[in-house]
Amino acid sequence: MAFLTRFKHLGELSDLENAILTHRDAVELTPHGHLEKPRLLTNLGNALFTRFQRLGELIDLEDAISRQKDAADLTPDGHPDKTTSLYHLGHSFIARFLHLKDPTNFLQAISLYSQAASASRGRLAHRFHASRLWITYAQCIHHDTLLHAHSVAIGLLPELAWTGISLKRRYSELQAGADVAREAAAAAIDSGSLETAIEWLEQGRTVVWGGLFQLRSPYEELSVVHPDYAHRLRELSVALEHASTTHEHSLSSQEEADKHRALAIERDKLLQAIRGLPGFEQFLLRKEFSQLRASAHSGPVVILNSAKSRCDALIVLADLDHVIHVPLPSFTFQRSRGLQNMVERLLGHDRAIHSDDREGDRAPLHGVSWEALLSTLWNNIVKPVLDALAFSVCHFALLEIVAHPSILEQTPGDLSRIFWCPTGPFAFLPIHAAGLYGTQQSQPGRKVSDFVVSSYVPTLSILTLSPNSPAVPSGALRLLTVRQPPSDGLTHLSGVAIELEHIREIIKNSPSTQTHLLESSVGTVEEVLSLMKDADWVHFACHGIQDVTDPAKSGLCLADQRRLKISDIIALSRPHGGLAFLSACQTAMGDELLSDEAIHIAAGMLFAGYGGVIGTMWSISDKLAPEVACDVYQQLFRNGTRPEYREAARALHEAVGHVRERGNVPFHIWLPFIHVGL
Repeated sequence: MAFLTRFKHLGELSDLENAILTHRDAVELTPHGHLEKPRLLTNLGNALFTRFQRLGELIDLEDAISRQKDAADLTPDGHPDKTTSLYHLGHSFIARFLHLKDPTNFLQAISLYSQAASASRGRLAHRFHASRLWITYAQCIHHDTLLHAHSVAIGLLPELAWTGISLKRRYSELQAGADVAREAAAAAIDSGSLETAIEWLEQGRTVVWGGLFQLRSPYEELSVVHPDYAHRLRELSVALEHASTTHEHSLSSQEEADKHRALAIERDKLLQAIRGLPGFEQFLLRKEFSQLRASAHSGPVVILNSAKSRCDALIVLADLDHVIHVPLPSFTFQRSRGLQNMVERLLGHDRAIHSDDREGDRAPLHGVSWEALLSTLWNNIVKPVLDALAFSVCHFALLEIVAHPSILEQTPGDLSRIFWCPTGPFAFLPIHAAGLYGTQQSQPGRKVSDFVVSSYVPTLSILTLSPNSPAVPSGALRLLTVRQPPSDGLTHLSGVAIELEHIREIIKNSPSTQTHLLESSVGTVEEVLSLMKDADWVHFACHGIQDVTDPAKSGLCLADQRRLKISDIIALSRPHGGLAFLSACQTAMGDELLSDEAIHIAAGMLFAGYGGVIGTMWSISDKLAPEVACDVYQQLFRNGTRPEYREAARALHEAVGHVRERGNVPFHIWLPFIHVGL
């Protein structure tokens, strides 16, 4: 192998010739039936294939295929090396097809890649890459295995993000499959399998969150039928979750890393045993559409899929046993990327660069405008969706002509809720603010906010209600407020004191509610985490940052120049429900390389158990933040009784509406405030 390695670095043909001679000698000197024979044949075949690539001599390619075939034939099914042999043999058949134009070689390559990808053992990198090549070549000829290829690729994603490795490495590994679920969904839509598209998007996105959610699953049904299995699975899951989060706080020793992997391996084996039990064949595996649609209990969920071949909206309703499909023919993946770039240009700075204020600096518009962006989103995405849901703009306009103006005045309490689940570049677009502004701003029925109260969700499953949590919690509400500490090392935010004073005044009139104020003289990560465990709601008024180098380290800036990171937040174990109000920059921004993994602080709060989160898509104004917070809390506490966190979306809808309707507040100031979750 040394000769071949040197050839790849220096390009000297003599090294390649020596590599082939050495590999031939090794093959000839190794007796038939020896365990190393297949591996040696593979090495020789790969060296010959490399020489074919360099010199273009067909005899080398034929010899390579012969040796690689022998290696595959001698390797028993189920052996880890079988995948590697099939994978390399597939490359050779593709090369022969390109050289001879014989379609049988193309079909043979598809078959080999499918066998390699579908193997239960072998190098994961080869299996996953084989699945991608299988998809690529099956698409070229509309092969009948295309959907199966997509299914196999999606099934490999949890292995890329295996729970036995650190959180940072899981995200790094998933970059190789960033678009797998979106492309699979597009293929399913092409074939008319809309429910399958939903299932694949749920299975193949937010893979890391999904794996962590599994570790916290209560396993009720398993506990009833097989309590011993459930008990051991719960023990392993708790230990594995602890191991996963401690990896993020220090450089673990090799012994700790080995223990982490051992726990994951034991849990994998236990899951295989459980899935062998009658009635548990699909235990913790992909959910079917019939289960997923129940998540749309509080309003329609609209999944916006952006793939290279097509863009679509898929609408899920709880009481409908099929998907409503809204094609978006005016949109392409490139156009959605273009709009994402437009947002960045309008903001005038790299959204990942930390700002010393909650507000990002304004910059020239460079020939583009928010009005153009939001009207494009309205005409090409949101309006078609609302029309499909029978929200008729024409009907609304007719009322404007014939009815008294008071009839048109709807309050957020009258509006339906809608949950946007954007994928790919859609995740960075302000769908919640789509509409026609400017001279047409005063006309009702021209903005999404005229029809619905918008929330965002990373997945359908995040809306699943916990069977153990009461619909309306009883007792006093414990509200924790966390202010900017003086030792965060960042620019002082003068609006924080005003914001928290607003909250104090509002809750004074709600005797059933107690609040715990965390003064800025404390504000350490440890104290905040401890208080969050006991609090029902939490309000942060401080700096926030999305870390582009390591998204899991994105967080809220606290005392001693430390961050309350995503990895800290997800280690929390608290009852499901409650509101997290993140009055800080970039708390729902996400990572561009892994847009479908929802790696942001707001998603971390959802995983920690908060039912709803008010967050920000980018930097926010230190002057406006107190006003928005005050308006939200006034609405939530206006009845003098314990407020309901599920009303936070409506409260934010109205608060931002008040700012927008003033007409003198720039778009970039009010646009970033969003609601995530239930």
